[in-house]
Amino acid sequence: MKYHFGCLKENELKLLAGIIFEELKNGDLVLLIGQLGSGKTTFVKYLAPLFGVDQQKVRSPSFSLINIYSGNTILYHVDLYRLEKIDEEFLMELEEILEQKNGIILVEWADKLEKFWPKDCLRLYFDYCQHGRTVQIEVKIDILKKLVSRWSDCLQNSKN
Repeated sequence: MKYHFGCLKENELKLLAGIIFEELKNGDLVLLIGQLGSGKTTFVKYLAPLFGVDQQKVRSPSFSLINIYSGNTILYHVDLYRLEKIDEEFLMELEEILEQKNGIILVEWADKLEKFWPKDCLRLYFDYCQHGRTVQIEVKIDILKKLVSRWSDCLQNSKN
């Protein structure tokens, strides 16, 4: 199931990261898809402190492909932007991380390896809009219902 969150300002993207954080557990895979500068790394920066990771340490792993951050849980931050050809050794490393289920895996430019990922993982699609960025979420219906409900509650509370 998909849900479109509309045009989000920075504070709303941070709020959305907090809502998603509450649903994540070790072994979860989050695919971040969108154009250059559309908010993928910013989203990771908002999510990281919630896992006890210093936000200042979060950098896009464009050249290293994977950054590993230790906090309350391990965050594997993967960026496939510079991936030009599929490297078997790199795929084996990704498979090992997925199998370990000892942290949260966040993958920017995940669409470059679309056939590699399990179908039931959380997908976030980022795009530009006039005053921020749009985010569309694709995830199992039960999780999506929780996220949308929490989002509605947060928006209602911010108006009161």
